[in-house]
Amino acid sequence: MGTEEGILLARRIELSNNSSECNRLFEFLNQGLDQLPVNPEFRHDLKLVCEELLANIINHGYDRNTDNRIDIELIADDSSVHITFTDSGVAFNPLETTMPVASDDLSEGGMGILLVKSLTDRQHYERREGFNVLTVTKNYNK
Repeated sequence: MGTEEGILLARRIELSNNSSECNRLFEFLNQGLDQLPVNPEFRHDLKLVCEELLANIINHGYDRNTDNRIDIELIADDSSVHITFTDSGVAFNPLETTMPVASDDLSEGGMGILLVKSLTDRQHYERREGFNVLTVTKNYNK
């Protein structure tokens, strides 16, 4: 990420592991991106990426009968937008998963991380103190 001086925007939101939180996520993104010089395609790409990552955490990271939180941070610097998802779900690095073979049958799923990688410029995962921390970065010039 950029230096402290280069930070244009820093925002956080805490969501629960419930699919109804998508609307709050989209509001959070829109409010942040409204303050930045980004085009509609850039917004759309980040919305898809965030929706996919949130769905993966909700569907695969937690027992459906528990209430857990997912922290999301949006930081914009002079060159990029960085979005970090932090959750206490099952340890899982989605960036190390085997990519599915291209197929017309998408019923098996697995295409989401491919989508995330294709719509962002960098992705970084680490397991830190019992938390999954996944950061995606999208450069303004892409």
